Amino acid sequence: MKDYDQKMMSRCIQLSKESLESGDAAFGSLIAIEDKIIVEGHNDYKTKISEHAEIVALNKAHQVLGSHDLSECTLYTSCEPCPMCSFMIREFKIKRVVFALPSPYVGGYTKWSILQDPELSIMAPIFADPPEIIGGFMEKEAKEIMDRSPLWMFGTDARNK
Repeated sequence: MKDYDQKMMSRCIQLSKESLESGDAAFGSLIAIEDKIIVEGHNDYKTKISEHAEIVALNKAHQVLGSHDLSECTLYTSCEPCPMCSFMIREFKIKRVVFALPSPYVGGYTKWSILQDPELSIMAPIFADPPEIIGGFMEKEAKEIMDRSPLWMFGTDARNK
């Protein structure tokens, strides 16, 4: 863990709250280099179905940094990335992923091993080596926001519903 991880995840959780309050799903992400936030994103599902918070943040970081090589970056997100987002994370070469809520039904880490699959690295330079993963970080705080939405399938208790 890094000393600034809590600050970054707190911001993601705030972004998920803002997303929910705007009428979208409760997901928020940001991309940082060390303790400096580069970009933020929250779901924009209403505009375009593929605009998950992680995808929004990845595309913004690509624009801001002028590269698809984000190997110096950490992606923080309020919920475990789905398979679509997980493939994008690997393609953008993110070095570290920190997420709050596990996603046992659709997660790219707990359900499908996309984020940690070493075989994807064979397809270099398209996919990078697996990123460092920290999951379940500040899950309780993220769950408080997610519980305000109709999405019940996130969190360590999701299979007990």
